[in-house]
Amino acid sequence: MNRHLLALAGAAALAMLSPAHALDIQLPAETATLHPGTSPGAQSAAQCLMCHSVDYLSTQPPMPLGFWEAEVKKMVAVYGAPIAPDQAQLIIQYLNQAYPPP
Repeated sequence: MNRHLLALAGAAALAMLSPAHALDIQLPAETATLHPGTSPGAQSAAQCLMCHSVDYLSTQPPMPLGFWEAEVKKMVAVYGAPIAPDQAQLIIQYLNQAYPPP
């Protein structure tokens, strides 16, 4: 048992001696876009990008108005999204127009 602990301690000491190198990571360019939408809330929906990626927004399934109302209200009330009530209504209109139920 002592031999294993000694080997483990030695391996840990050697690991600390090896220099750390920063990785240079190149991310691909953003290619996703929001659904263009025709409602005035299309510009307001950009506020969603504070927390969500464009990919996340653009791949949302079609849902009814009540769903979008509940989602936007949840983002403000539960998650603290800094969205004014008038802007929230515009975002709801945009989502309902851009991702309507089938």
